[in-house]
Amino acid sequence: MDNLTLGELFLSGKRILTELEETALASIDPQYQAKVRDGLNRLERANQLVQVLAVFSSNEIVDDVNTEDLQYLLIPIFLGDLTLKVTDPNLKRRLILESAKNYFDTYLNMCEEYQLIRPEELRMYKNKQENAPVRLSAGQQRQQKIDQFKREKAVENQIKELRTRLDESTKEQSDWDDMERDLVLSTVQLYIIKALQHLTSVEQELVMVKEMEAMAEDRRRMPEQRTEQPDRRIPPPTWGRDKPLLSKEGRPLQPFVITNRREDIAKQVFRPGHSLPTMTIDQYLEQEEERGNIIRGGYSPPEKEEIDDNDHEALDADVMKKREWDEFVEANPKGWGNRGNKG
Repeated sequence: MDNLTLGELFLSGKRILTELEETALASIDPQYQAKVRDGLNRLERANQLVQVLAVFSSNEIVDDVNTEDLQYLLIPIFLGDLTLKVTDPNLKRRLILESAKNYFDTYLNMCEEYQLIRPEELRMYKNKQENAPVRLSAGQQRQQKIDQFKREKAVENQIKELRTRLDESTKEQSDWDDMERDLVLSTVQLYIIKALQHLTSVEQELVMVKEMEAMAEDRRRMPEQRTEQPDRRIPPPTWGRDKPLLSKEGRPLQPFVITNRREDIAKQVFRPGHSLPTMTIDQYLEQEEERGNIIRGGYSPPEKEEIDDNDHEALDADVMKKREWDEFVEANPKGWGNRGNKG
């Protein structure tokens, strides 16, 4: 890897990131994580070369940077994307999120320095840095997300169009360099939008991770074996059951009931809390019938008289009646006259 140039490191790291986004491997798969580490190593090496070679300078504007060097602005955002894909059980999730957040901040700060970030996006980023409270209503926030989505799609379409034009053109054409530079600048704009989205999700996850770590720390600080403490619970009242029934002189000390129904009382001790039925369903229905609450019998429709096969007039009349009914049904479909079957 030490023998690779800056351009080769950048392109290979970008290719690995693209493969990870399109692969069907799970994020916890060892092959997936091996690619993540390889991509991180390549892009971190490329980032070191950018700093050693002083590719970018605070004294320059974006027009002073050539097109080939301009694409190296994307190294921090690529590192942030790859960092979020790390799933190392030996590494705390909070450290991964904070590392990715630093990469996203670096990328947006460089875009701000070269005036590549739009005013509304810069305002949004500054609010995130200052933790300023959001004073937008739910409808305004929703409209903001819709506008961001539309802008993201517009930039993606612009990138596709530029790539198509570059594929159909040759380097000898006069507008080749302009199209290539526009492609890099459009890609930078696309990843500005994605960096802001990543920052929002990272900050939300950081809040949850820190709360989970605080809860785990509280549980860890608790002693493994709690010291026994005296039971401060108030005992239930005994209502005099702990006192003798009679005094030595034979006087009663608490109320009592004298009964000879010992077996009945014993049966009531283990009875259920709800009332048990006192009669069967048949007995209840007989009782209701005696009270006159049940009416038997009912109306049965008269049986239709069958038409004699030799009675031609009656047969013709029956056929005509059925035809008239069929014509009526066809002329008045189901739901007709009921406001178009709308209720």
